[in-house]
Amino acid sequence: MDTSEIYPAAERRWPPTIVIGRTARGPVLRIELLQVLSIFSLALVVMGSVAGVWWFSVHGITWFEPLLLLSVTFVTGLGITLGYHRLFCHRAFVARAPLAAALGILGAMTMQGQILGWVSIHRKHHRYSDRPGDPHSPRPRGAGIVGAIRGFFQGHVGWVMSDVYCVYVDYVRDLRRDPVVRWVDRWYWLWVAASWIIPGFIGLAWYGTADGFWAGFFAGGPLRTLWQLNCTWAVNSIAHRFGRRRFETREDSRNSALVNTLTMNGEGLHNNHHAFPWSASFALFRGEIDPGYWVLRGFVAMGWASKVRVPAPHLVASRAAQRTTDPLRSSTNR
Repeated sequence: MDTSEIYPAAERRWPPTIVIGRTARGPVLRIELLQVLSIFSLALVVMGSVAGVWWFSVHGITWFEPLLLLSVTFVTGLGITLGYHRLFCHRAFVARAPLAAALGILGAMTMQGQILGWVSIHRKHHRYSDRPGDPHSPRPRGAGIVGAIRGFFQGHVGWVMSDVYCVYVDYVRDLRRDPVVRWVDRWYWLWVAASWIIPGFIGLAWYGTADGFWAGFFAGGPLRTLWQLNCTWAVNSIAHRFGRRRFETREDSRNSALVNTLTMNGEGLHNNHHAFPWSASFALFRGEIDPGYWVLRGFVAMGWASKVRVPAPHLVASRAAQRTTDPLRSSTNR
């Protein structure tokens, strides 16, 4: 595949930037339309989570609610790791249209944005990883502990509230006319609403009461979304600062056992991913765990997915042998 198709030089944005006020020095304020929606979404999740904490403090909690939260996290998380990330972004495999649509819908249910926006930002991240231009690098922004905290915050969640949250049009030329992508993105807010309401009906079916609906709604809706967002953001922050480096790459990516446990889908093997972005499997060494790839193999067995790309063992071994012993990095990279 021509890398210019995935990582182009141009960076046209969509929708257009809103400029509020002008002075001799330039605009008073620039706002991306998707930035506004992003901040609104975060506010909705936080307020819903606060309401959920209050509700459970009054009505109590059983084992059902944490299990529901984790189950919905795992299922919808497959939409991010297999759909948004490995399929739409990196073309690591080919999926039949119904599977591609289902994965896209599950990804939308995580409230991480539409496919075009998510993919464009992630492809830009790969082009400028941990360098100027990276939308969510956690590298320190200034000296001392304050600079380190500022960088970590920007890499974790700050970028979602900044003007980098938009669609970089030229990074998604291959997806803009994809009928599956267009259809899933068109109904994005319907999938988001369903992701909160469906757990409510699961709770209603389990408990058989109105309180059961609200228990399922809060556990599988806003609280799950808040938890899941932070698990995903941890890939950008924690997995670029702490963990093991199997490969010497140009950025600071790491394999984080903590992040891999939190995401439950293999995304914590982040250094492996940056070494082979096109690989459908993030687990490249014995003992590494990638549940997302296990599910993908199931789809292949059922005939729903094909042309799965994974690096040959000799390529992995050759790439791993290129690691350096730079003393400035060795204390945290090994």
